[in-house]
Amino acid sequence: MRVVVIIPTYNERENIGRMLDVMISIVGRQREDTYFILVVDDSSPDGTGEIVKNFAKKNKNVLLLGGKKRGLGVAMIRGYKYAIKNLKADVVISNEADFAFDPKHIPFMLKKIKEGYDVVVGSRHVGVGKTEGWTLVRKFNHFVANKIFATFIAGVREVDDHNGALRAIKVKGVLDKIDLSRLGVTGFGFFNYSLFKFTQITNKFYEFPVTYKFRTKGESKVSFNPKYLATYLHDVFEYIKLSFKIRFEKITMKLT
Repeated sequence: MRVVVIIPTYNERENIGRMLDVMISIVGRQREDTYFILVVDDSSPDGTGEIVKNFAKKNKNVLLLGGKKRGLGVAMIRGYKYAIKNLKADVVISNEADFAFDPKHIPFMLKKIKEGYDVVVGSRHVGVGKTEGWTLVRKFNHFVANKIFATFIAGVREVDDHNGALRAIKVKGVLDKIDLSRLGVTGFGFFNYSLFKFTQITNKFYEFPVTYKFRTKGESKVSFNPKYLATYLHDVFEYIKLSFKIRFEKITMKLT
């Protein structure tokens, strides 16, 4: 299989080099499949892209896909499109650069895809899955987004963790059935909305427990930090709007 691991970044110079070292080590032990590590960077002013370029000079499987800063959802869509069209991916796996989700799970996720699952999700909410290092405010925000809006209002119940970046998607017959150009999602609501779109195509979901560890280096973009506040608030309102949109689409499908 041709496997593309997408890592979206913005101002991650403190993490991306270490993440690429770990990823190169992981994929170097996988002999059956061809891996590409695609860093989708939104023109980070801190030099994240330059670090990736230096890795790419020495590792042909490391690639940098640059672009304007237009939101996490736009970056993910850009990465998915490139993985499918340019890298001819059979499976696309996404993760964050800050080690919130341990990349060690990636070979296991590919194994589950090979067993016949179409969507594999690393979850904080099944089995022994958990979060570490979150403040009470962050826990509350996540509960509201994940349980109140994604589960109850939107009604997406195929998985318990709707907003994690650690997921693997089969391309043929699943990801390639989504019109990515028409999703119209710019922020972190992309993860829940894309899950909903996958439920319209397949019921072959696999969710497994992982530990989410709050970053130890770099700045979180999901915060009230003045540098990211406008984007964060935009994403919050978009997420709420998308949750109601999903519910409306589900009701409409039942009536037709």
